[in-house]
Order: sequence, then structure tokens, then C-alpha cells
Amino acid sequence: MDDLGIHMGLFLLSAGAIVSVTCMFTEAEDGKALRLFPRRFGKFVFVSGAIVGAMILIQHTLASVH
Repeated sequence: MDDLGIHMGLFLLSAGAIVSVTCMFTEAEDGKALRLFPRRFGKFVFVSGAIVGAMILIQHTLASVH
């Protein structure tokens, strides 16, 4: 897991871009989209982390080689 900080930073940067674009396309008013951004960003990061955690758990459980 070399350069974990760099990978996390790049993930957060790309997640911010994805969430900001979807906020602007789904909400007609900019003010409402800006208010919804932090909640949607947190939810996106949490769900992505849960998926990564499940993948690591499955890999550790089913695909581990000793």
C-alpha cells in the first residue's frame, strides 16, 4: 500500500468532481445544489468505502493464499 495518501487524495478529488457535477445537473437552483453537496459527498465517500471494505473482506476470506 505504497502512496496511500496520494491515492486517497486523488480519490477525494475525483469524488468531489463527480458529486459536484451530479449536484448541478439534478438541482435546478444553484443554492440548493450547494447546500446538498456536503451530504451527498459524505454519502458517496461512505458508500465507496463500504464497497472497498467488502471487497477486501471477500478477498481475504475467499482468495487468501498461504
